[in-house]
Amino acid sequence: MGEERRLFPDLLGDLASLPIQDIEQALVEIASGTCSFGPMEEWNSWYHYLLVQTLPRAHEASLNSLLESLITGFIAIYPNGVYSAPYKTFREDILLTLGRCMMDESCWAGNEIAVGRMLHRSNNNPAAVWCWWDASGDFSSSMFLCLKYLPESLVGNWLRSVLAINSPHWRAQVLVWLVGAQEILAGNVRWPSEFKIGARPSVSWEWSHCLRSELAAKDVSGAGVALTFLNERVRQEVLDLVHLHFTENVYLEWLNSISSISYLHEELAEIPTTFETLYVRR
Repeated sequence: MGEERRLFPDLLGDLASLPIQDIEQALVEIASGTCSFGPMEEWNSWYHYLLVQTLPRAHEASLNSLLESLITGFIAIYPNGVYSAPYKTFREDILLTLGRCMMDESCWAGNEIAVGRMLHRSNNNPAAVWCWWDASGDFSSSMFLCLKYLPESLVGNWLRSVLAINSPHWRAQVLVWLVGAQEILAGNVRWPSEFKIGARPSVSWEWSHCLRSELAAKDVSGAGVALTFLNERVRQEVLDLVHLHFTENVYLEWLNSISSISYLHEELAEIPTTFETLYVRR
């Protein structure tokens, strides 16, 4: 937008040693540029190059994890689904790599998350809080990526696998995310750009505010234009399955699990009560 076009010559070098914020900035330019001005082959090509080269660094972070920027960029390039893909099995490969980053071995210590490696990473701040009342950007972006691009026939089993993980930290994030995402799951919010600033819980992630309906309208892949970020059948299946899963007994077992970690219980505060109102069947 300035008088001189900004270039990124360092991206032609060793990306493994490039500071993570430099890679993030390039991905931000790709996503925000595509959103503002429509698709360009230059941005498309560079995104795919960066995706392949930097995916091993997905959990590195300056402020937010690189994974968030990779997912934002992917959605900006493919707002109406994976059409005109580089090769036949591209969508499957994305789901098995980008879509499964949260399951990387380095992110887990047995059945519990490796605290500090993913989700909220530190309470090193004056208030000494982790911010577990919000959905961590890596978690939220990964959930939305899978819901948007998984074949509909696989959504149910995938969500059941998410609900089957018994880590208290993971369960806390599931509850928080389901409360924060309820508006988009119900169809009242159409695209991530409509998430409320300062919402509690927040389900936003790095530059998710640039993911709006104009992306779908400007897409030149030949795909049908998506009127909503998530299609109605997927949204309804998620709501139905969550209502079916959370009996009162299951919900109480989750609460006991989360309460075993004192700061999770304290930081979630009223959110479990809101979750109970929205989802728990009796």
